This record gives sequence, C-alpha cells and structure tokens, in this order.
Amino acid sequence: MSKPIIKKIIPFDAGKDHEIFISWSGNRVYGNRIVIRDEKDPETVVFDDTAVSFSLAHTIPAGTLLNGREYSVQAVVFDREGTPSPASAKTNFYTYVTPDFYFHNLPEDHVLTNASFDASMYYFSPNWEGIDNYRFYLYDTEKKELLCSDMLYDDMYLNYTFRSLESGRRYYLRCVGVTIHGMPLDTGYVEVTVKYETPDTYARLYAVNDPKQGCISVSTNLIIIQYNGTEEFKYHNSFIDLIDRTLYYDKGFLVEGDFTLMIRGTHLWQTKEIFKMKNDTEGLTLSSRIYTDGTLRFKLTVPNGIGHYILYTEPLRFSDADLITICLRRVGSIYQLQCFTEIHFSPSGDMWYGFNKPTRDVQKYDSWFYEDSVLHKIRKEEITVHTESSRPEHAAKYDLWFGKWKEG
Repeated sequence: MSKPIIKKIIPFDAGKDHEIFISWSGNRVYGNRIVIRDEKDPETVVFDDTAVSFSLAHTIPAGTLLNGREYSVQAVVFDREGTPSPASAKTNFYTYVTPDFYFHNLPEDHVLTNASFDASMYYFSPNWEGIDNYRFYLYDTEKKELLCSDMLYDDMYLNYTFRSLESGRRYYLRCVGVTIHGMPLDTGYVEVTVKYETPDTYARLYAVNDPKQGCISVSTNLIIIQYNGTEEFKYHNSFIDLIDRTLYYDKGFLVEGDFTLMIRGTHLWQTKEIFKMKNDTEGLTLSSRIYTDGTLRFKLTVPNGIGHYILYTEPLRFSDADLITICLRRVGSIYQLQCFTEIHFSPSGDMWYGFNKPTRDVQKYDSWFYEDSVLHKIRKEEITVHTESSRPEHAAKYDLWFGKWKEG
C-alpha cells in the first residue's frame, strides 16, 4: 500500500483555522489522520486528530498550535474498512503571526488630490519574518487590472508612485507580497477617489470685493523675491549658471505649512550639498552622493531635534547633459522626495552641422548646417560671433561671422 503525501505547507497564523492538503494514489479514501509534533520536542504530540471524510484535506483549528514555532506533521489515510495506509514522510512547517501590511499614508477619507500618489507601505512581523518581494497593482471600479509594477525587493523602502490618475475617477489600490518563508501578504482592494483641480495657468488672480471702500482687491500667488548679494550670474537657455557659485535669498518671502518645491538643472552628477532652506526653528538640506556602484542618490535631511528625518531617491544613472527635476513636498510633518530625468536634454539655441538631420526635434532658435557626412553638435559656449564688415583673420572652426561677403 502506498504512502500518502502531504502537500507543501506555507507558513500560516496559528491563531486562525488552517487547512492542509494530502495527495493519495490508491483506493477511495474514507478518512484521514494527522499527527503534529513540535520540532523542539519531537517526542511530544501536540495534535492528533482523525477526520471521517472523502476529502483529502484536514483542518487545524485556530489556537491548536503556537506562533513562532516549527512543527512537523505526518498523515495516514483509511479505506472503507478502516484499514490505515503507511504514514507519510514528515513535512515541516512554520507558524507566524500574520504581519501588519497596509498603505500607511492614505488620507483618512481616501481622497487623493493629485494626479500621482507616492504609496508607502507599513510592514511589521512580530516574529521578525522578513519580507521577500512584493508588487503594486491599480484597478478600475470593476476591479479590472490597469497596472502591475515590477517585482520589488527593497525591504526598507516599500514605496511606489502611481501616476496619471484621472480626477473624478475611483480606483482600487493593492499590494501583494510574500515573506522570506513564503507567507502571503495582501492589502486587499483599497478604494480611493481622485479629485484635483487643473488650473489653466500657473498663477491665479484672487479678487475680493470691498464694499466699504468701493473697490476690489486683487492678489496673486506669485511673489517677487530679490537675490541678496553682489555676485553676477549668467543665464543660458533660461537656466542660471551656478557652477562653483552659491545663490541665496533671505528676504521677501516666507514658506509656511504644506509646500511643493521643484529644482531643475543639469550638471548634477556630483557629491555635494545642492539646496538649503531654513528659518529660526526648522530647515532642510538636499544633497547628492555618487556611490561606488556607479549610481547616484539624492538625499533629503530634515533635523527634528532628536535625530534626522532622512529620505533618499532611488539609485539613479544619468549624464551631466541630462535635465534633472527634483520634487520635494511637505504635507503636515511628512515629506516626499521624487526625481525625474530627461535624457539627452537639448535646450533651444543649440547648433549642429553635418549631412544628417539632428535626431531630436530642432528647437526654436536652433541652427543646423550641412558640411560633411558626419553630424556634429556645437556647444554655444565655445562659439565666438564676429560682426566685422570684413572676413575675420583668426576665426576658429566653430566661430560665426555675420558680415558682407564679396566673391573673389
């Protein structure tokens, strides 16, 4: 007579009913028996139960075992005469308290006020069961899958940004994972509503009627601030050149409450402090660091009186020519940090010469010349413009001359 086989048992919470399954090749089964022992004391039986059923399954009632333990189980099955089969091979399994696993930064009313949501997960296992991997999902109102993230493995920063959420729509968010011993994790379907305004212009005008004065007061959310210093700065394609320079403002504005800050620039592949903001009681520092594996991370440090509130971006790889946008947001006492990269950024005013058209769309004020079969890009900073009436005697290769040319 063959032996039954106990199917693989993933870790489960001993505080809940759990069903184990048996595989059997032989006559029809009329019952089964399981015997469970604690691996710390294999001689002691902690559960011995017989079930009269055609089913090849057996339920371990809640509270029968203790969490945080390793157990072994064996099974036998019975035919209609009650004849038992040989005992199965021992199968070991673990019991753990169900870890806490949920979205911890959702608004109380589950209303998202932006087109993107930087979801952050809370995970805690009382039995110190580590998380192995997880995925994020987005569903429509019919729970049809709209998005599935890549498999993620970072057990320190369980974050993911949902983007392109449409205002006026309802969605379901979900995160599904597994622990290092195979215990499943699932937030379930979490319903959210997206509601935000899309302004027609960046700046708004606010009009308030003052009947006592017979006038209307008009205000805007734009503040003009003045640089405090004597150093001169140069502008290129709407960007200010801050290489080896520091620009600071200390008058004319005040940041209070929640805010969003965006920093855009190139030549940010460096280990350096990039931005500081402070008042008499609080402040923050944004810095960058290049790691030995060839990646860079931006770091936000906010002193809180006891230690530091620290956030990192994901590891990044980009070149000095790429345009980097760093977004920093504070809501209450919670900060968010996100970085976007525009590869091969091409500002207007660039110049090329060669046989082929530039691979990127030519911007307004760009120039493109034919010369040979190879396409060359000319840095504007390397060009000298000559406006003499006669041809320059010492013009370099990339120089430009605007004047009258006489044949011969």
